[in-house]
Amino acid sequence: MSAARLLPWPVHEIVDYLAGVFLVLSAFLFGFRDTPAFPVLLAVGVLLLAVAVLTGGRFGVVDVVPKPVHAALDYVIGFFLIGAPFLFGFEDVDDALYCSLFTGLALLVISLLTAYPQRAAAGATGGA
Repeated sequence: MSAARLLPWPVHEIVDYLAGVFLVLSAFLFGFRDTPAFPVLLAVGVLLLAVAVLTGGRFGVVDVVPKPVHAALDYVIGFFLIGAPFLFGFEDVDDALYCSLFTGLALLVISLLTAYPQRAAAGATGGA
């Protein structure tokens, strides 16, 4: 799931919330509400927040999304954000382009560095 286990899971959870809120607010903060970037970044921000809320952990509300699925979604969302400006035609809107590219890249890096919680091996017992 991750290349290096340097970042604790609770820190990853906080970053997910921050990235989601940033994407939701970015259109209002940087003024690209009338561009194709608005619905894309708004939807991805809401998706990030939903995944964060639905994944168990210190900051998750309910434990619906398993950690491996959360990890996979982080990678998919990261790559999606990097390609979104070119797929949806907002590569000429500088602020939207940078928000999408840098947030996607940051999600990928954070995911690569996260120490995702490991489940105990199935059937593992302490004795013979």
